[in-house]
Amino acid sequence: GNSLGNNKALVIDGIRPTISNVTSGTSNGSYKEGDIIAITIAFDDNVTVSGTPQLTLETGDSDAVVDYSSGTGSGNLIFNYTVSAGETASDLDYVDANSLSLNGATLQDAFGNDVTLTLPTPGAGNSLGDNKNFIIDTTVPTVDYVTSTTANGTYNEGDGISVNIEFSEIVNVTGTPQLTLETGGSDAVVDYSSGTGTNVLTFSYTVATNHLSADLDYVNNSSLALNSGTIKDEVGNNAVLTLANPGDANSLGDNKALVVDAVIPTFSRVSIASNHINSADTVAIVGDIVTLTLVALEDIQSPTVTIAGQTASNTAGADATQWTATYTMTSNEAS
Repeated sequence: GNSLGNNKALVIDGIRPTISNVTSGTSNGSYKEGDIIAITIAFDDNVTVSGTPQLTLETGDSDAVVDYSSGTGSGNLIFNYTVSAGETASDLDYVDANSLSLNGATLQDAFGNDVTLTLPTPGAGNSLGDNKNFIIDTTVPTVDYVTSTTANGTYNEGDGISVNIEFSEIVNVTGTPQLTLETGGSDAVVDYSSGTGTNVLTFSYTVATNHLSADLDYVNNSSLALNSGTIKDEVGNNAVLTLANPGDANSLGDNKALVVDAVIPTFSRVSIASNHINSADTVAIVGDIVTLTLVALEDIQSPTVTIAGQTASNTAGADATQWTATYTMTSNEAS
């Protein structure tokens, strides 16, 4: 009776709330651009927020500044981090112990005591890096070069050629991406065949009728298409499909010398003439020299020609587009 405690109800609280732990309800794992990680800062007392405090994360060349999201009136404040392009981290954490800033806001307990903003040292006990294992990877796979394990040389209809596209990192494939090769009048659309889970994808090309190329290459730098499939790295970043321009360094044509020729030789002209003994005669008779001229659409090997059932004598020489065969008429022949 008559004491201060009896006469008054005065609560004294000069203890400032402090940070006890930094963690996350998001599962450990790898995250790409656009993914969200909810970071929780735990205090040893309930705190009230006014304004938008910020947490700065270590994400490579450009640090991520993350706004407060929710939790006022409780002991846990949530900062939702959305991964942005160019950010990277092998074990996500904040920059340093001073990475929580008011940004013009207030953080106070129920009695108006300002919060002590000091975080656990990054990587130390109770830090985000200590409690969680988040990998941030926004680096997209790109094509390094296009080549082939098939030996240089000339290939005909039915022959197989493996075209290999090497990426800057391991990629995973779903569906059947396609590569379009420049093969003359009708381009060859080649399906992906193998390589998922590695950095080299193989497209198996079978030479078809009328395919022709003096130095096999793809059509242009956009010749690799998803065809409703996907090519992604292990985090889920979509690969950039741009190829080197055909003939440039790192292109198929630059790396390999693959000749494709599945065009069947045909003749554009066939003519026959006779050196008649009797110039007025329109019939080749015994003793006349018959000349057959063949003009092909491409170089051919020396042909075997028969006239009236007999083999004619061909002009000698290397492969060419025009050939002349001669024959001297003998008895007992008619055509």
